[in-house]
Amino acid sequence: MRELVIVIADLYLPPGEGADPARADVAAGTAPGMEYTARFGTREILADGWRAWLARRVGRADLAGIAPARIAAASCPYNDATAWIATPVQLIAGLTRVHLSPHGILRLPPPELAALADAFKCVFAGSGLVLHPLPCGEFLLFTAGMSPLATLEPARAAGADLAQSLPQGPQAAGLRRLGAEIEMWLHGEPVNTARARRDEPPVTSLWLWGSAGAGDSPPRVADKGVTVSVPGARAFGSDAWLDGLWRIQGSACETLPAQLDANSAEGNLAVWVVEARQGLAELDARFVAPALKALKGGAADRVTLIANDIATTLGPLSRRRFWRRARSGVGGLL
Repeated sequence: MRELVIVIADLYLPPGEGADPARADVAAGTAPGMEYTARFGTREILADGWRAWLARRVGRADLAGIAPARIAAASCPYNDATAWIATPVQLIAGLTRVHLSPHGILRLPPPELAALADAFKCVFAGSGLVLHPLPCGEFLLFTAGMSPLATLEPARAAGADLAQSLPQGPQAAGLRRLGAEIEMWLHGEPVNTARARRDEPPVTSLWLWGSAGAGDSPPRVADKGVTVSVPGARAFGSDAWLDGLWRIQGSACETLPAQLDANSAEGNLAVWVVEARQGLAELDARFVAPALKALKGGAADRVTLIANDIATTLGPLSRRRFWRRARSGVGGLL
């Protein structure tokens, strides 16, 4: 069974009629491939998200409940500290609230990651904090003496009031204080000055998440040459957890191509993790439509589209469900 999996990792929609206005920017245009998938596919609600689903799909159910930051940090040496995924973001200050826009989740190039990591080391020297750059454009932050804390990943907080998205209570005081210190540090960073000259959004904060989960010790990276649980499985995209999962299996996540090419991903499973900020119409043309073409042409046995905590799967006979009503726009993803 050869399966193609497309994960729209940053698309989370409110239920009902509020979905389209909430993400009108990504819903613009047509997405016939997604509408076809939603109409004819078999739906599964992912109560614990796409990462746990994918861990089980590659035969690593033991990793499904592990803290995402621990998965991402599997190849890092800082085992005695709490690990957080630190995602660069641009926070927007309005008249009545501060919020994270859907386009405010940033991926930084290696030179900017290195520059910020070096500056962080100088500014926070002696604090027990370590900022480690990742190939995906994010960081890992290691905090000695700070306990794990459940926090939202940034994609789930996009558009919401920041005060409602950050953890509350006495246990969160240290994390909120650290967040404020990071914002003050970033305000005057030369990296942001250079980004402003290029008309690029500044990095106003690092969104800390992914520290909470089962297990205290990070999973071990497989020795070179160890066979992965799903032979020939490949992953494409920029995601700290995804990269860590593939490294644990003795492989590596690959750069996201311009479009899905089923012929380039030989094996039993291929996963593309994409972002809705590119626009659903563009994602549909570049990834979903080629996957459906591969299914209809017999190059794939199954296609699974994951978005909004719903996995929708198509097989060769799915198109026979002709009685199902089509839903336009993002309605099929609810």
